[in-house]
Amino acid sequence: MLNRFFNADNPFWNSMGNIFDVFVLNMLWLICCLPVFTIGPSTTAFYYGMINLARGEEHYVSKDFFRSFVQNFKQGICLGIPLTALGAFLALDIYMCYRSGTGIYTFFMVFFAVIFLFWSFVTLYSFPLLAKFEKKNKEILVWAFVLSIQHLGRSLLMLAAVAAGIWICHILPGLIFIVPGLTVEFHAVLTASALKDYLETKDAEVIQDEND
Repeated sequence: MLNRFFNADNPFWNSMGNIFDVFVLNMLWLICCLPVFTIGPSTTAFYYGMINLARGEEHYVSKDFFRSFVQNFKQGICLGIPLTALGAFLALDIYMCYRSGTGIYTFFMVFFAVIFLFWSFVTLYSFPLLAKFEKKNKEILVWAFVLSIQHLGRSLLMLAAVAAGIWICHILPGLIFIVPGLTVEFHAVLTASALKDYLETKDAEVIQDEND
C-alpha cells in the first residue's frame, strides 16, 4: 500500500504537482506584472504555461513562462497596454455614470457596459492566441472577437470565472497567490478545447519542419 501511495503516478501526487505548477506560474505572473507595462507579456506567458498544462504536454513551467515572456515581450506590451488602458477607461466611465444618477447617465452606463462586455471577450482570448500562434496584433484581436462569439457559452463561463476570482480575492486577499492561477487554468482548458483543431495543425507543422 505504501508503494502505491508514494508512486509518482498516484493521482494524489499528480494533483499536488499540478497545484504546485499553478502556484509557480501564478507567482511568476504576479512578479512580472509589477512594472505594470509588462502585464501583456506576463499574461501571455501565464497562458502559454497553462495551455501546455491543460494539453498534458511535457513542460517545465518556469522555463516555459520565461521563454514565452521573452519571445512575446515587445508584441505583448503593444497588445497589453492598449487593452488595459481601454478596460480601465470603460470601467471608470461605467462607475462615473452609475454614481451620476438616472436619465441620460443610465443610457451611457448601459452603452459602456455593452462595450466593456465585448472588450472582456476579446481580452480573454487575445493573450492565449498570442501565446500559441505567430500573428500580428490586429489579426489576434479580430480572431479573438470571432472566437468569443463562436464559443459564446465558453466565453460567458470564462468571464464568470474571472468575476468569481476577483470577488474571492476581494474577500480573502491572501488567495491572490493561487486563485488567478486556478482561474487561468480553467480558461486554458476551455481555450485549448476551442482551439483544438488549430493547435493540432500547428503541432503537425512543427513536427514536419523538424523532420525536414
